[in-house]
Amino acid sequence: MAQHRLSTIDEGAIVGAIGAVAVALWFFLVDGLVGIPLRTPSVLGQVLLFGATKPVVNHALFDYAIVYTAVHFAAFFIFGCIVVALVRLAEGNSLVRYALLQVFLVFEVFFYGVLWVFAERTRDLFPLWSVLAANTLAALAMGLTLWRLHPALRASLRETPLGAAPMG
Repeated sequence: MAQHRLSTIDEGAIVGAIGAVAVALWFFLVDGLVGIPLRTPSVLGQVLLFGATKPVVNHALFDYAIVYTAVHFAAFFIFGCIVVALVRLAEGNSLVRYALLQVFLVFEVFFYGVLWVFAERTRDLFPLWSVLAANTLAALAMGLTLWRLHPALRASLRETPLGAAPMG
């Protein structure tokens, strides 16, 4: 098994923060283009964390944006730790590499599903293309970071592709 400079938790924090920042920057840009910076975390904080049925959407409420951002980063920290643990297992197990692909697909579907559940309260604010773009950016940023940090994973993928039985 490969030796790692960082603990799973430390590396998970870094990878999770990279994903969280990618999503946050995407929605900061989208919100800025409509002239309401921080609207997304404000609305999500109101709806998801505080149960607002009619969120304020014409301007951002900073306190809701801050609370949601903390939860957002905490969720990405947990997700980052899970993904790092799987990557470390995948370095020596081709079936776990296949599972990693599935984890990233579930990542996309989960966040869109959460928004779908709350669609009535957030209608027209978070179209599918925007959510998919944000999560794809996060997955790419996290994936590229993990790719760079795990040469043993790169080597094992050259030897045995996703889900293939080891040759020998």
